[in-house]
Amino acid sequence: MTDEINFDQVAAIFERLAKVAGDLAGPAGVGEMETVGHLVSYLLDHPRNIEPCLRFGIGELPLDWIKKGRLSYQGRDGKIWRPADARRARVVKSLAHIQGNSHD
Repeated sequence: MTDEINFDQVAAIFERLAKVAGDLAGPAGVGEMETVGHLVSYLLDHPRNIEPCLRFGIGELPLDWIKKGRLSYQGRDGKIWRPADARRARVVKSLAHIQGNSHD
């Protein structure tokens, strides 16, 4: 498999990912490493967005891209979360809130 990989191209892709992440991370006041991790996590499940993201930047992604990744992460609560589980927990919480308000 490594015979098929052009490592010069891979290095160029990594450099571009770092630039795209840095362009967002600096102004947002967050780390570039965390941002590039979120990018990779999102792009794994949304490969059609790789080209627009690398060509034009994060502005080409949906506004909620950061919530739609694949890779696990450590939450503020110290737990390891899988994005699908976190999305499901947000839906359950919002449904519980809606149901709780329906009795008012």
